[in-house]
Amino acid sequence: MQLVIPASPSRLAGVRRAVRAYLRGVSDEVADDVVLALNEVATNAVLYGSSGGQPVEVVVRVDDGWVEASVLDHGPVSPPGLRGDTDEPDAGGRGLWLLRRLMDEVRLERVKLGTRVTLRRAIRPAETLAP
Repeated sequence: MQLVIPASPSRLAGVRRAVRAYLRGVSDEVADDVVLALNEVATNAVLYGSSGGQPVEVVVRVDDGWVEASVLDHGPVSPPGLRGDTDEPDAGGRGLWLLRRLMDEVRLERVKLGTRVTLRRAIRPAETLAP
């Protein structure tokens, strides 16, 4: 599933609904965690990451026992709350702290177009995944 949305907070509810519908075959616990984490990242991208009215790109896919979601903004810097490598929430935001508790993998990277945040969550417990 791929969505390209204007950098407007009014579009976030539609993103949540679309992702929830796409994940309808995934357990409620995993779907809830992915939707919450993706909403956090997309909100930061809309509010802080996109510049000059540039859109935000959201991609979600289910593959080989994993849900992978990414958000790409077109901003010059990483959004507040998603900076640093701390394991504790701080006054500047709890985004990264929250993402690390909900997801199995969180990756932030600067790309030519802006910032991409990629989230991965196992559909089944890690110990049951085939090698």
